[in-house]
Amino acid sequence: MQKFIKKILVPVDGSDSSKKALEQAIAVAEAANATITVLEVVEDFGPLPGYYEAAPKGEDRVKWISEQRFEKVHPPLDNTKVKWDRKIVEGYPAYEICKVAQEGSYDLIIIGSRGLNAVTRFLIGSVSDRVVHHAPCTVAVVR
Repeated sequence: MQKFIKKILVPVDGSDSSKKALEQAIAVAEAANATITVLEVVEDFGPLPGYYEAAPKGEDRVKWISEQRFEKVHPPLDNTKVKWDRKIVEGYPAYEICKVAQEGSYDLIIIGSRGLNAVTRFLIGSVSDRVVHHAPCTVAVVR
C-alpha cells in the first residue's frame, strides 16, 4: 500500500532558512494536495540575540515573539491555495517539533537548516539535526 503525503509540518523561526522551508513545503503541498501546519516554537529561555528582542512590558511574550517571527516568513502563504493553519507552542524546539509531529500524525516535516559551522554544531547542535534523528516521520531539511 502506498502512503501519500497529506499533512506537512513546517517549523519556522523567522530565519531565511525557515522561509525557504515554507516555500518548499508550499510547493510539495500543491503537488500532493496536502495541508500545511506552520509551527512556531517559542523557547522557554527568552529572546535569542539577533532573532528578536524581548517582548515589551505588558505584552504576552509568546504571542509577541510569534508575531515577530511569522511576519518575516508568511508572505508565501498569501499567494497559495494550499490549506494551512498555524500552531504556537512554548518549549525546547526540537522536542516540541517531534511531539507535535507525533501527536498530529504528520506525514512529513520540512525544516530549514541554519547552516551552523562545525564548531557551533559540535558545541550546541542544531534543531534540524535533532529533529532528523528523533522525528516520527520523514524529515526534509532545506538549505
